Amino acid sequence: MTLPMPEPTNPSLPLTEYKVISFDIYGSLIEYKAHILDSFQPLVARLPQSSPYLNPTPLSTTIPGSATVGSIEFLKLFQKQEDTIKLEKPVKRFDEIMAEIWRRIAKELDVESDETEAQNFGSEAVIKSWPSFPGTLEALKQLDKRYKLVALSNIDRFAWSLTESSPVSRLGEVNWWKVFTAEDFGEDAKRADEIKLETVIKFAEENGIGKEQMLHVAQSLGHDQAPAKRLGLSSVWLVGDGPRWGKEAESKMVLEKKLVGYGWRFQDLKGFAREVEAAFLSHRP
Repeated sequence: MTLPMPEPTNPSLPLTEYKVISFDIYGSLIEYKAHILDSFQPLVARLPQSSPYLNPTPLSTTIPGSATVGSIEFLKLFQKQEDTIKLEKPVKRFDEIMAEIWRRIAKELDVESDETEAQNFGSEAVIKSWPSFPGTLEALKQLDKRYKLVALSNIDRFAWSLTESSPVSRLGEVNWWKVFTAEDFGEDAKRADEIKLETVIKFAEENGIGKEQMLHVAQSLGHDQAPAKRLGLSSVWLVGDGPRWGKEAESKMVLEKKLVGYGWRFQDLKGFAREVEAAFLSHRP
């Protein structure tokens, strides 16, 4: 995917001048989409063959491992249910949200399912099975030598504790300066994306670090890159597995509408860490 760079939200400083990097977790550092689909296979297998969620057509013949049309449509359904449930009161814990997503999808698709399947989908084992993207842990440890690192997620402390202790994510091995989860952002779910960034900006400023010395690193254009621009926060876009999941149109749209202003773009966190290390090595007197 070849895209022009947007006009940066702020003039990009040398990478050696930033002090804090905040990271979106799920989707940027943690790979979960394919694992959600795998977990839903017992339900999907009971759909009629005519179901659009079984469409086996690859979204792209040029992108290795491209998802199928059916998989993309199913993830849209999953996201719709998740977004709806997160706005409901009282607020549910993440494992309860997951189980409720299963129940509602089964009902919407008129697929027979039992409570055991829903509870299994919301289990600790499923959440802990989501791995970090290849090379992510090593990149974070390298970046920790240069910056203060902040974990930032709209998912709750319960889910974070599972991810942090997971043997396939290993994010507990990272020396985080601070971790913020959903409980830190209040109950205004409609502004959650802005509030999470406002929270880390405020925390850094309370510790003597201005917003101009911060970078936000994330894959999501709508939930992270666009809010970063709205708040005047410099950012790094990780393309990640977006092309595999059909995000090309969204990537072009946000550029055309000037909704994002990331100053750097990398395929993955390993690429960003290499760029940072090169910058610091060349900066040596």
